Amino acid sequence: MSAVVAVPELMAEAATDLATVGSNLSAAHMTTAAATVTVLPAAADEVSTGIAQLFSAHAQDYQTLAGKAAAFNDQFVQHLTAGAFSYASIEANNAALLNGLTASVGAIGSAIGALPGQLLNDFATFVLNDFVTFVANHPRLFLLALLPIVGAPFLAIINFLFLLALFGHYGLLPFML
Repeated sequence: MSAVVAVPELMAEAATDLATVGSNLSAAHMTTAAATVTVLPAAADEVSTGIAQLFSAHAQDYQTLAGKAAAFNDQFVQHLTAGAFSYASIEANNAALLNGLTASVGAIGSAIGALPGQLLNDFATFVLNDFVTFVANHPRLFLLALLPIVGAPFLAIINFLFLLALFGHYGLLPFML
Protein backbone atom coordinates (compact mmCIF):
# COMPACT_ATOMS: atom_id res chain seq x y z
CA MET A 1 0.00 0.00 0.00
CA SER A 2 1.39 3.37 -0.92
CA ALA A 3 1.17 6.44 1.25
CA VAL A 4 1.29 10.04 0.08
CA VAL A 5 2.13 12.90 2.38
CA ALA A 6 1.34 16.35 1.06
CA VAL A 7 2.34 19.48 2.91
CA PRO A 8 0.63 22.42 1.20
CA GLU A 9 3.13 24.98 2.51
CA LEU A 10 6.08 23.03 1.07
CA MET A 11 4.25 22.56 -2.23
CA ALA A 12 3.61 26.31 -2.48
CA GLU A 13 7.25 27.02 -1.63
CA ALA A 14 8.41 24.56 -4.32
CA ALA A 15 6.09 26.22 -6.86
CA THR A 16 7.56 29.62 -6.00
CA ASP A 17 11.10 28.28 -6.38
CA LEU A 18 10.25 26.66 -9.74
CA ALA A 19 8.67 29.90 -10.96
CA THR A 20 11.85 31.79 -10.00
CA VAL A 21 14.04 29.26 -11.83
CA GLY A 22 11.76 29.47 -14.89
CA SER A 23 11.83 33.26 -15.00
CA ASN A 24 15.62 33.30 -14.63
CA LEU A 25 16.00 30.81 -17.50
CA SER A 26 13.57 32.79 -19.67
CA ALA A 27 15.53 35.98 -19.00
CA ALA A 28 18.78 34.21 -19.91
CA HIS A 29 17.25 32.86 -23.12
CA MET A 30 15.94 36.29 -24.11
CA THR A 31 19.33 37.85 -23.44
CA THR A 32 21.22 35.35 -25.57
CA ALA A 33 18.59 34.88 -28.29
CA ALA A 34 19.77 37.72 -30.55
CA ALA A 35 23.41 36.66 -30.42
CA THR A 36 22.77 32.95 -31.03
CA VAL A 37 20.00 33.09 -33.65
CA THR A 38 21.86 35.39 -36.05
CA VAL A 39 25.34 33.99 -36.32
CA LEU A 40 27.56 35.92 -38.72
CA PRO A 41 29.75 33.92 -41.09
CA ALA A 42 33.43 33.87 -40.19
CA ALA A 43 34.45 34.56 -43.79
CA ALA A 44 32.84 35.40 -47.10
CA ASP A 45 33.03 31.86 -48.49
CA GLU A 46 30.25 29.33 -48.93
CA VAL A 47 31.40 27.00 -46.14
CA SER A 48 31.41 29.75 -43.51
CA THR A 49 28.00 30.93 -44.67
CA GLY A 50 26.63 27.36 -44.52
CA ILE A 51 28.07 26.75 -41.04
CA ALA A 52 26.66 30.10 -39.82
CA GLN A 53 23.23 29.21 -41.22
CA LEU A 54 23.47 25.74 -39.61
CA PHE A 55 24.32 27.25 -36.21
CA SER A 56 21.53 29.81 -36.60
CA ALA A 57 19.03 27.04 -37.43
CA HIS A 58 20.15 25.05 -34.36
CA ALA A 59 19.86 28.21 -32.23
CA GLN A 60 16.33 28.83 -33.52
CA ASP A 61 15.40 25.20 -32.76
CA TYR A 62 16.91 25.62 -29.31
CA GLN A 63 14.93 28.82 -28.73
CA THR A 64 11.73 27.04 -29.85
CA LEU A 65 12.42 24.14 -27.46
CA ALA A 66 13.36 26.57 -24.68
CA GLY A 67 10.02 28.36 -25.22
CA LYS A 68 8.18 25.04 -24.97
CA ALA A 69 10.16 24.14 -21.83
CA ALA A 70 9.30 27.54 -20.33
CA ALA A 71 5.63 27.00 -21.15
CA PHE A 72 5.80 23.53 -19.57
CA ASN A 73 7.49 25.01 -16.49
CA ASP A 74 4.79 27.69 -16.20
CA GLN A 75 2.04 25.07 -16.55
CA PHE A 76 3.74 22.82 -13.98
CA VAL A 77 4.01 25.74 -11.53
CA GLN A 78 0.30 26.51 -12.04
CA HIS A 79 -0.67 22.87 -11.40
CA LEU A 80 1.59 22.64 -8.35
CA THR A 81 0.12 25.86 -6.93
CA ALA A 82 -3.43 24.65 -7.61
CA GLY A 83 -2.61 21.29 -5.97
CA ALA A 84 -1.20 23.02 -2.90
CA PHE A 85 -4.31 25.20 -2.66
CA SER A 86 -6.53 22.14 -3.12
CA TYR A 87 -4.73 20.20 -0.38
CA ALA A 88 -4.86 23.21 1.94
CA SER A 89 -8.59 23.74 1.42
CA ILE A 90 -9.36 20.02 1.88
CA GLU A 91 -7.26 19.99 5.03
CA ALA A 92 -9.12 23.05 6.35
CA ASN A 93 -12.49 21.44 5.57
CA ASN A 94 -11.46 18.19 7.27
CA ALA A 95 -10.23 20.10 10.30
CA ALA A 96 -13.52 21.99 10.52
CA LEU A 97 -15.44 18.73 10.21
CA LEU A 98 -13.30 17.09 12.88
CA ASN A 99 -13.71 20.09 15.18
CA GLY A 100 -17.49 19.76 14.91
CA LEU A 101 -17.25 16.01 15.44
CA THR A 102 -14.94 16.51 18.41
CA ALA A 103 -17.42 18.92 19.95
CA SER A 104 -20.24 16.41 19.41
CA VAL A 105 -18.18 13.58 20.88
CA GLY A 106 -17.25 15.80 23.81
CA ALA A 107 -20.91 16.55 24.47
CA ILE A 108 -21.80 12.87 24.24
CA GLY A 109 -18.84 12.00 26.47
CA SER A 110 -19.87 14.50 29.12
CA ALA A 111 -23.45 13.19 28.97
CA ILE A 112 -22.18 9.62 29.37
CA GLY A 113 -19.83 10.76 32.12
CA ALA A 114 -22.76 12.32 33.97
CA LEU A 115 -24.88 9.19 33.51
CA PRO A 116 -23.31 7.08 36.30
CA GLY A 117 -23.68 9.93 38.75
CA GLN A 118 -27.28 10.43 37.71
CA LEU A 119 -27.97 6.70 38.00
CA LEU A 120 -26.34 6.62 41.41
CA ASN A 121 -28.43 9.58 42.54
CA ASP A 122 -31.61 7.96 41.22
CA PHE A 123 -30.74 4.66 42.90
CA ALA A 124 -29.96 6.38 46.19
CA THR A 125 -33.27 8.22 45.98
CA PHE A 126 -35.06 4.93 45.35
CA VAL A 127 -33.30 3.14 48.22
CA LEU A 128 -33.74 5.91 50.71
CA ASN A 129 -37.29 6.88 49.83
CA ASP A 130 -39.21 4.32 47.79
CA PHE A 131 -37.63 1.15 49.16
CA VAL A 132 -38.03 2.16 52.79
CA THR A 133 -41.64 3.13 52.12
CA PHE A 134 -42.28 -0.21 50.38
CA VAL A 135 -40.78 -2.24 53.27
CA ALA A 136 -42.71 -0.24 55.82
CA ASN A 137 -46.00 -0.78 53.96
CA HIS A 138 -45.44 -4.43 52.91
CA PRO A 139 -43.19 -6.23 55.43
CA ARG A 140 -44.48 -9.72 54.52
CA LEU A 141 -43.67 -9.28 50.82
CA PHE A 142 -40.20 -8.10 51.77
CA LEU A 143 -39.60 -11.19 53.93
CA LEU A 144 -40.88 -13.46 51.13
CA ALA A 145 -38.51 -11.76 48.72
CA LEU A 146 -35.59 -12.36 51.11
CA LEU A 147 -36.38 -16.05 51.64
CA PRO A 148 -34.67 -17.34 48.46
CA ILE A 149 -31.61 -15.20 49.12
CA VAL A 150 -31.22 -16.25 52.75
CA GLY A 151 -32.50 -19.80 52.31
CA ALA A 152 -30.55 -20.62 49.12
CA PRO A 153 -27.41 -21.95 50.86
CA PHE A 154 -29.51 -24.16 53.14
CA LEU A 155 -31.55 -25.46 50.21
CA ALA A 156 -28.35 -26.25 48.29
CA ILE A 157 -27.01 -28.31 51.21
CA ILE A 158 -30.31 -30.16 51.58
CA ASN A 159 -30.42 -30.90 47.84
CA PHE A 160 -26.82 -32.17 47.91
CA LEU A 161 -27.54 -34.49 50.84
CA PHE A 162 -30.68 -35.75 49.08
CA LEU A 163 -28.72 -36.52 45.91
CA LEU A 164 -26.00 -38.19 47.96
CA ALA A 165 -28.51 -40.36 49.72
CA LEU A 166 -30.34 -41.20 46.50
CA PHE A 167 -27.46 -41.89 44.11
CA GLY A 168 -24.45 -42.26 46.38
CA HIS A 169 -25.46 -45.70 47.53
CA TYR A 170 -25.42 -47.05 43.99
CA GLY A 171 -22.10 -45.41 43.04
CA LEU A 172 -23.67 -43.16 40.44
CA LEU A 173 -21.99 -40.02 41.70
CA PRO A 174 -18.47 -40.15 40.25
CA PHE A 175 -17.19 -37.31 42.42
CA MET A 176 -18.00 -39.30 45.58
CA LEU A 177 -15.33 -41.70 46.74
